[in-house]
Amino acid sequence: MITAIVQFDLPDNIDRKKASEIFNSIAPLYRKMDGLIHKYFCFSDEGKGAGIYLWESRECAEKIYAGVWKERIEELYGVSPEIQFYEPLVVVDNEAGQIRRAA
Repeated sequence: MITAIVQFDLPDNIDRKKASEIFNSIAPLYRKMDGLIHKYFCFSDEGKGAGIYLWESRECAEKIYAGVWKERIEELYGVSPEIQFYEPLVVVDNEAGQIRRAA
């Protein structure tokens, strides 16, 4: 598994309400995305947007982030996203009542 954190500055005209509307409108695009386990759409009071993704592999993530996805972010928000990858070593899943460790 790999976690990707994508961050970008939002334009001044996109507040929390507008961000929520945009995020809700594009969320269905992620439903059947190959290799995606979870995605969180996030907003900060400082005017930043972020996506936190859990992928089956880095290869799955990089396949999506190349091309059309990046172009869509630039089109929606007028900025290029910053992407950081992290390997989850330990995951606490309170919903499932588990602690999972990397192999």
